[in-house]
Amino acid sequence: MSLLRLYPIMSFSLVLLAIVAQCLSQRNPWLLLLAGGLAALSRAVSEGPRGFSLPRVFSLFLTAIALVWAAIVATGDLTQPIPAIGQFVVWLTVIKLYERHTLENEAERLILALLLIVLASLISIDLIFGFLLILWAALGMVTLMLFQLNYAAERVQRQRSRVLGLPVGVSPNPVCGHGIRRHYRNISIISIIIVFVVSTAAFLLFPRGLTSGLTTATLNALGRREVGLGEGVDLLGSTRISLSREQVLTVGLTDASGKTMQLNEPLRLRASVLSAYRGDGIWGTEPIGLETIELQGGVDRTLFYTPSDTELITQDIQLDVSSDQIVSMSVPVGITVDTDTTLAYRSASQTMRVAHDANPPMQYSIRIVREEPLYRSPMAIGVSPNMDMVHPYSNSAVYDLAVSLLEQAGEPTSPPEDGTERLDWYRSAAIIFERYLKYGDFRYTLDLSEVGSSPETADIDPVERFLLYEQFGHCEYFAASMTGLCHSLQIPTRLVTGYVSNRFDEMAQRYIVTKSDAHAWTEVLGPGPGWMVFDPTPPANVPGTREATMGPMDQVIWFWRWLEGQWRFNILGFDSETQEVLADSFLPGLQEDMDAGLKTIGGWAHQLRKLIGLGEWFSVTIIVLVASIIMFLVIGYRGRARRCRQILEQANCPVVHGREARRLAANLVFYMDMLERLKRRGLAKPVWQPPGAYAESLQGAHPVVSGIVTEITKVYYKVRYGGASFRQDDTRMKSALAQLDQALENKS
Repeated sequence: MSLLRLYPIMSFSLVLLAIVAQCLSQRNPWLLLLAGGLAALSRAVSEGPRGFSLPRVFSLFLTAIALVWAAIVATGDLTQPIPAIGQFVVWLTVIKLYERHTLENEAERLILALLLIVLASLISIDLIFGFLLILWAALGMVTLMLFQLNYAAERVQRQRSRVLGLPVGVSPNPVCGHGIRRHYRNISIISIIIVFVVSTAAFLLFPRGLTSGLTTATLNALGRREVGLGEGVDLLGSTRISLSREQVLTVGLTDASGKTMQLNEPLRLRASVLSAYRGDGIWGTEPIGLETIELQGGVDRTLFYTPSDTELITQDIQLDVSSDQIVSMSVPVGITVDTDTTLAYRSASQTMRVAHDANPPMQYSIRIVREEPLYRSPMAIGVSPNMDMVHPYSNSAVYDLAVSLLEQAGEPTSPPEDGTERLDWYRSAAIIFERYLKYGDFRYTLDLSEVGSSPETADIDPVERFLLYEQFGHCEYFAASMTGLCHSLQIPTRLVTGYVSNRFDEMAQRYIVTKSDAHAWTEVLGPGPGWMVFDPTPPANVPGTREATMGPMDQVIWFWRWLEGQWRFNILGFDSETQEVLADSFLPGLQEDMDAGLKTIGGWAHQLRKLIGLGEWFSVTIIVLVASIIMFLVIGYRGRARRCRQILEQANCPVVHGREARRLAANLVFYMDMLERLKRRGLAKPVWQPPGAYAESLQGAHPVVSGIVTEITKVYYKVRYGGASFRQDDTRMKSALAQLDQALENKS
């Protein structure tokens, strides 16, 4: 395909790709459907012999409408004007696609495409946009070079049409042979490689760490998309339990030595701990023990100290979806977040969440105490066998059921007075209640459409209704019912929400957590004292015990999610710490070697100064001397290059470059000397006239001069096209120039 025919396709593809990237960055499917569809149709509508182009007045009218629409969008959030500006530029670009195609219009469309990509880069942190950006950059460089070629061809065609007196479309197109295609292909490939290498080097040399800022800007501009974890459970409201396989976070576990860990049991992440019953199936947190923690991005914060020999585990948690709830396997000993934020910490339940109006972190690391099971609370903070509960669940029918279950198992129905025996009784009663719910006649389901549908059960408390009447529901019903049974006998119990997953990615060495892994269970005060985990949900319906094998499509999804995590946290979040880790992994000891080398050089310089005896002035002298040498070399090189360009321009060789240009500049000095002599005598050669034609033009008025110029021109052609060499001190050239001087003198 001809390069000139390729340009319209490349230009249109570049603009269309920029519109798609802008729409994806705003996550606006309607804008993509409307603007992208109209842009795709523009090539069929506005081009060709029967193409339709918008009149200038109508284009201005549509631009005004687009501006008003952008102003309306901007009023939704005046602090984030980028989406509104992006939508305006999108519609302006679509309007330009339907206008009459001229060189000026082509340039405007390319500039608008660049502006769309820049605006999208300010608000998007998605991996798909990263791919589009790389593709657009490569396509943009190729299109830019094609634009220069197309622009030159248009100018030549206009000039030839003006000289020949023909319309622009009638004048023949310039001829492009195989040589220019080969050169264009080579230049394009080399340019893309150079830009890629320079961009990679700049990326590695100048760390930035933009993840937090970009995440905040994106969430503020496009609205937060949060994980469905909150500080509460409403059995009568909407549930967060689902079968969605959308990935919400990944977790990497490392021991004290930094070795990656994989647990022998499912990973259980605690998010919210609920022990206060508000009535009507609503469970909430205790309204006490809340404190605020200010955190700085990248700075480790110790929450409480542990003995030096305590084995700690580090949880590295990367979120794919924003969440205000901080999840952890166990009691957090220390935490590091990727951005400045404020956390609300509940010491009674050892849980944390992002404070109101604070920026949620997208990556954080939590140190916990290693204990079996890992998710068991290792600290007895404010815990005693006789502890009082705030707003416990109370129901006479549930109390009667709890008593009957203990009687059937042969257990006492009231707690012992001794503290140790009381804790053992708590555990025994919890085991009885767990088995009753887990292996009884209860049915697990996410379909709650029939809950409370009959008039007889519509007004009954949800926990009582689940235990004594309908006996079907999801994990929140099972956990809430066990909590209700324990509360009715004054057993300290709390309902816990979070995630359970055994989906371990061997390639990334991380646990994959999806929305379907959301779960609820209970914690009961037991021996220690410490909180013990009980899960009354039937085992087949606990996320961590489900079949976790992945099919081909699931593996593709996991791989994409892994790539997206690497993009956000290792590319967008490339900071100085990541740079040091990367340098140590590829070039171990590089920093130490550089420091040692600089120290050695400094020692040599100090010894040399002492040897010569010039003291500190020696350094200044050396610096000035080196700078002077470099300056003279640069001036000499620039002067030589300027002289070379002058010779080539006067010798009708302005487009020659590289080694050939240096050869011609060294061998055509004699021809430039001839032109200078003729110019001083009023016989200057026109720029547009070839050397042979110029020599013939002198024949009529100056035959002798013409004969000498013709002979020198023949030598010029041998050097220019035949590869001959004639230095400035060549005897024949000196003799010919002397004859020319004599002929010009006689002419005067």
